[in-house]
Amino acid sequence: MSYPATATVSSHIDFQSHYVGSAEDKLAIERLLSAYTTSVSTGDGKTFATLLLDDKVPFMAVRGVPDIVNNSDTLDTRRYADFRESVFGSGRKLEQAFFNVKINQDGALAQVSLDFITKEAGTQKGGFGWKLLQLLKTNGHWKIASEFYTVRPLPLE
Repeated sequence: MSYPATATVSSHIDFQSHYVGSAEDKLAIERLLSAYTTSVSTGDGKTFATLLLDDKVPFMAVRGVPDIVNNSDTLDTRRYADFRESVFGSGRKLEQAFFNVKINQDGALAQVSLDFITKEAGTQKGGFGWKLLQLLKTNGHWKIASEFYTVRPLPLE
């Protein structure tokens, strides 16, 4: 299939080879991801909050539905407060792990795509899904500028 915006662009050009990135940035992004899972697994909401650009970033579970039903004129995707309450305010001890992590970067912009599992500690009760994180490098530090994720219940074994 040819898309109108790309129909006249040669398909043999490797655009990503022109993107700016470094091993140091990739390591810093991997450290952010490690701090993410550690914060969730230890219930450390204060550290988690430092990973965000601010507490009003777009941050929303899509719940794995084929379409989002929205009954208002705008869709409010700034749902970090819901996540914060569920993860850090619930009193539940959680364990989280990331898999199939893919990092793309061009300068101060990065995107991370990954699969995750979050379980209540010591149980098989929890969920799994796919996350997309957009990151911005500001003042030398990578920050989460948005997060969207699907989530489904873990299958019972």
